[in-house]
Amino acid sequence: MVEKTAMVHDEQEEEYWDKVAIEAEKEEFIKGVEKWRKAARNWLAHYSDKKARDFVVQTIKNHAKLKSDAKILDVGCGAGKWVNLFAEMGFEAVGIDSSPWMIRLAKSRVKKGFQDRIKFYVMNVIKLKFPDDSYDMTNCVTVLQHIFDDAHWKSAVHEMVRVTKPLGYVLIFEAAPSFILKRRTPHLRFRSMKEYIREFGDVGAYLTYWRATDLSFPITFFGLRKYAASFSRKVYYYFAGEFPIFPPSFLSTLSRAATILAEPIDYRLGESPLSFLSIGKVLLFRKVGK
Repeated sequence: MVEKTAMVHDEQEEEYWDKVAIEAEKEEFIKGVEKWRKAARNWLAHYSDKKARDFVVQTIKNHAKLKSDAKILDVGCGAGKWVNLFAEMGFEAVGIDSSPWMIRLAKSRVKKGFQDRIKFYVMNVIKLKFPDDSYDMTNCVTVLQHIFDDAHWKSAVHEMVRVTKPLGYVLIFEAAPSFILKRRTPHLRFRSMKEYIREFGDVGAYLTYWRATDLSFPITFFGLRKYAASFSRKVYYYFAGEFPIFPPSFLSTLSRAATILAEPIDYRLGESPLSFLSIGKVLLFRKVGK
């Protein structure tokens, strides 16, 4: 019964990500709701994307220090943001996603000149169809936190370590709080940093670096009641809902000001003694040598 429930949830998750991908494709052709598109792609979406990119790049350059010919696997590649970044950095990248729609979207967004450096496969991380010791680094950004079933989550961790080369790295950017107040939301499953360290350790990968990612919650969420995903065309504010009191241009001005305040706080506090308060973490594991 438990296994059957897990299968149903997995199917729901794949359907959810397919819908997200389809919505993202539609967004490219929508012109008649320009003011809501500007609101949807507000400062929080842009700032979060920039922060994630900066943290991943800094972690690779300062701690993983991959060779110029490194081969990176991106798990849950989505629309292809990370594989394009890795190609820009000079690496060979392979992206996988369980959603065929996401893979289709990712292929359409490969940047010019990077076609020879990037490959895509429809594949689930809980059972990777790659040989052992295939990649210099495996990258996984906000994927594991969407796996509800514990057995599947453990399988995903094991598979990522299995396909990583000895002395290679696994970089994850996930919700990994120091202590857990809430275990789950409709599409998110919280596991503690200790749980991640223990599970990776069980399959021969040890934590070599970590940092907090979201200590500016009081600032980044100030004035927001609910933030829809960047693919959505609706953003809800305390004083601006379906029928906004303030025009999008005013909200955009506030957004830019909030970004200026948020960045130094996030970046600096993320490596301070207060880092244990962060829900999100970048964790860099290194696989033991043979």
